[in-house]
Amino acid sequence: MEEEQSEFRHWDELLPDVLGLIFTNLSLQELLTIIPCVCKSWRKTVGDPHCWQDIDLDEWSCRWQPYQLDRMLRMLVRRSSGSLRRLHVSGLKNDSIFSFVTENAGSLQVLRLPHSKISDSIVEQTAPRLSTVTFLDLSYCPKIGAQAIEAIGKHCKLLVTLCRNMYSSDSAGKVEPEDEANAIAATMPRLKHLELGFHLISTECVLNILSSCPQLKHLVIDGCPQVKLDRKFLKEKYPKLKVVGPHL
Repeated sequence: MEEEQSEFRHWDELLPDVLGLIFTNLSLQELLTIIPCVCKSWRKTVGDPHCWQDIDLDEWSCRWQPYQLDRMLRMLVRRSSGSLRRLHVSGLKNDSIFSFVTENAGSLQVLRLPHSKISDSIVEQTAPRLSTVTFLDLSYCPKIGAQAIEAIGKHCKLLVTLCRNMYSSDSAGKVEPEDEANAIAATMPRLKHLELGFHLISTECVLNILSSCPQLKHLVIDGCPQVKLDRKFLKEKYPKLKVVGPHL
């Protein structure tokens, strides 16, 4: 009986790496409020940067005041100590928090910032720090445009997915509505997945993207009324491409 019992280890005796792997499956609330109270070893483990490689604040973004979201994001990014790989947060209200993230998360691969108020200038300034990003979601960010997209294309050479969907009202207010699409075509040849929902772009712009991004497999152009693509042409010219949008 004693030999059988000796084969089992207490939870608080598990190796930190094993505990950390288990903790990545828990919710943010559990990691912050429950796990640290269990025992000293768990509290120490949950403070390890490896537990904060994936930060998802999207569910909380709409519940917190901007200053609360800002404070929480800064705390968690600091905890990651440069090991952050994936970040999802909606509605960033200012440039300073975006700059802080880029300064302290040099290993980011997936960055999702929909509905944020970040500006063209801050994206252009910080784009060199995002060189490891492969997936970027800047949908419904009305303050950025072609200047930011071009900077991202020039510095994020590993980028394969770009989500840049918009509301029709925001697209209507852009001075040069096709500049973003042209910037994508000029600087993002490795794209495999592109979403441009509700952009006021022409058929010519889309064809320019298709010819400039030969690895593209999925293109979303919902809500782009001026785009008219021939289904037969697409099937013959781009047999591996799936297009979601009007006039197909």
